[in-house]
Amino acid sequence: MGILYGVSVGPGDPELLTLKALRIIRECDVIAAPDNNTALSIVERVCDIGEKTLLKPAFPMTRDRELLKNSHIAAADELCRYLDNGENIAFICLGDISVYSTFSYISVLVSARGHSVEMIPGVTSFCAAAAELKQPLALGSEPLLIIPSGSREFDLLLSVEGTKVIMKSGGAIPELKEKLRGKTVYAVENCGFENQKLYYSADELENCGYFTTVIVPPDSRRE
Repeated sequence: MGILYGVSVGPGDPELLTLKALRIIRECDVIAAPDNNTALSIVERVCDIGEKTLLKPAFPMTRDRELLKNSHIAAADELCRYLDNGENIAFICLGDISVYSTFSYISVLVSARGHSVEMIPGVTSFCAAAAELKQPLALGSEPLLIIPSGSREFDLLLSVEGTKVIMKSGGAIPELKEKLRGKTVYAVENCGFENQKLYYSADELENCGYFTTVIVPPDSRRE
């Protein structure tokens, strides 16, 4: 049977692909990429995959658990057909495969059917964003919190001392601007892509896209 690889391709800049990720992509018979094409566009800039089988599982942008569960099952069904034939699959994902990745749900389903799954780590969006902003994420004993904007405990987590990284923030920008007023705020939209944009205050945030990462350093750095 084939092996399913979850391959991290970084946040946007193809030069942030690791050597291991690139090797796995080149060696695999099949490439699976979410149907938004973003991860695929990164890979295609540095690797010729024209001769490989390309799968584009569809994952709806929704919080409806039933719809998401059905899309995960459908994707696992499709992947297992190729794995059963002994073909190795590189399932490519933005950023790092272990951080809010759809692959995490797929891998559980595929593993339950007896297939081997491996994960190839990569550069996260927030690490790349911090580098673009020339800002440290954590100093000394400062905690680092990764918070999705839709978290039920968002306000509580925002009050915790330490650096806050707010992900999946595009659709929540208007609400975030109000919550972050008076704080030091940085953000990067479309990190690593040609349309990348940097922000240096909450007031600058306006009509940001889905791929926007917000970084809030601890208040103690202002003292």
